Amino acid sequence: MTSRSSNWVDRGLPPEQKLARVLAVYLNIPPKEGPVRLAEQAQAVLQMVAANASEVQVAAFLRSIETDFGVEIAQGPHRRTTAIAVWHIPKAALVRDRLLPLAAAGLPQPTSDQVPLSEWLAERLLRNG
Repeated sequence: MTSRSSNWVDRGLPPEQKLARVLAVYLNIPPKEGPVRLAEQAQAVLQMVAANASEVQVAAFLRSIETDFGVEIAQGPHRRTTAIAVWHIPKAALVRDRLLPLAAAGLPQPTSDQVPLSEWLAERLLRNG
């Protein structure tokens, strides 16, 4: 990955700062203050998703954050939509972090004596007669 990649996932950046920024926008906190004021909450969301929390559970956590910060978000669908977005941020990073080492190691060589599907198809589809 290069530093010129178009997004934080491709650049290999950790998700906490992006989570804090999204939470700041959601709570109407100036985005530049988000990483400082919401670092603990961003880390909690990351750990929740790493522990297989659903977006419904993240939505419940958002409700508790609203209470903690004294913010009233009137619309439940807005919380639910934000929870879905917030859930996907750490999930993207977790998937990336699991798959990159596997991709770097390369694909394992087949251990079966069976014919690969590509060869089987080529033999049957491309043979003359």
